[in-house]
Amino acid sequence: MEKYKILVAGSDDRCREMVSELLKKRGHKVHQAADSGTVLRISRSIVPDLVIMDVNLSGINAYKTARIIEEDKVSSVIFITNNLDSGFYEKIKTMNIFAYIIKPINSEQLYQTVEFSIYNIEKVKNLQEKILSLETALESRKKIDRAKGIVMKRLKISEDEAYKYLRKKSMDLCISMDKLSEKIINKYG
Repeated sequence: MEKYKILVAGSDDRCREMVSELLKKRGHKVHQAADSGTVLRISRSIVPDLVIMDVNLSGINAYKTARIIEEDKVSSVIFITNNLDSGFYEKIKTMNIFAYIIKPINSEQLYQTVEFSIYNIEKVKNLQEKILSLETALESRKKIDRAKGIVMKRLKISEDEAYKYLRKKSMDLCISMDKLSEKIINKYG
């Protein structure tokens, strides 16, 4: 099992210490915070793989603190709670990882939830990277098609000839077709 940086946050010292000790037994690097301000400071400085936060955190509301952490793409948050009402479910539906740990904390439940959450965080990161890559490729393709249209119109050549022209010109200038297309669009588009 891989070891992770985990921030355990909660106002209850006993609960926070217990969770931290259980995670340390599994070999994780554990940091602690007792209030929302400290959670945000530590999160931004160590960029943990996961934040485990008690919903009864002092300072800023725990849900707002979690939202800041996730929106700033610092980490993902799972909650510790003893109150599973519909309000709780509504709040966590909008979170990146909608996992939670119920009090009293069972060590096996803690381990499984942490492993499940980190596994899903990795899956989400990989999917986000693929999406970004596909969006970049699509934007590049759109630029090349637009530049190809400009070349076709200006040189009165076919689409295939325009593509060959762009490819040869990009090789001659030692720049990508994307960069060449940008130059053509900026100059003639």
